[in-house]
Amino acid sequence: GSLRYGLYGPIRNSLGVEPGTPKTEIPMWKKVFAGGVAGALASAVANPTDLVKVRLQTDGQLKGKDGKFLPKKYNGMAHAFVSIIREEGVLGLWNGVGPTVGRAAVLAAAELSTYDEVKGQLLQSPYFEEGLLCTVCTATVSGLLSTIASSPFDVVKSRVMGQPLNADGSGQLYRGMIDCFVKSAKNEGVLSLYNGFVPNFSRVVPRVVIVFIVMENLKAAFG
Repeated sequence: GSLRYGLYGPIRNSLGVEPGTPKTEIPMWKKVFAGGVAGALASAVANPTDLVKVRLQTDGQLKGKDGKFLPKKYNGMAHAFVSIIREEGVLGLWNGVGPTVGRAAVLAAAELSTYDEVKGQLLQSPYFEEGLLCTVCTATVSGLLSTIASSPFDVVKSRVMGQPLNADGSGQLYRGMIDCFVKSAKNEGVLSLYNGFVPNFSRVVPRVVIVFIVMENLKAAFG
């Protein structure tokens, strides 16, 4: 997660933005593009650990085609890593990278671009000045919008990564991200893509607020 915050500024500035340019003067498309690329790159690098996390969370909770719960496969993180590599190959650690990158790109594009944009607008108003209150308000709006944008990808990512696999490593339920989107919306309704929105919001917003408070204080201290 922290990698995307480190990549955002350099990527944005590589698009022709001079360091120190007021946030309100940076075109919105550059903020969105930089956030999306930063999120995609960071999530692609971290996909193996994300995959293992999802596999461990769903281990023993999945049902086979006969409707019975499948037995647990893993007895810990190290065992999960080794088992995945042995059964699916090294590239098996990047199963589900499509929905993971899609989710992270949308989340980071919304979160980072809206933080820049909203903060710039608030500082132009007579009611806010640089400080804790402005950071908290901006980060809360950023967290809300990024949760709304990324929740469908979060649901699809978890379903694709956590599904039972065939002997050849292919998914038993979904062929990939698009297939999962279509089947979920068709069989359960479009709102099913927002299952778990409240706990997701409750997780994302505090994280975003804490991250930006820390980042702003570090920026103020070290430039």
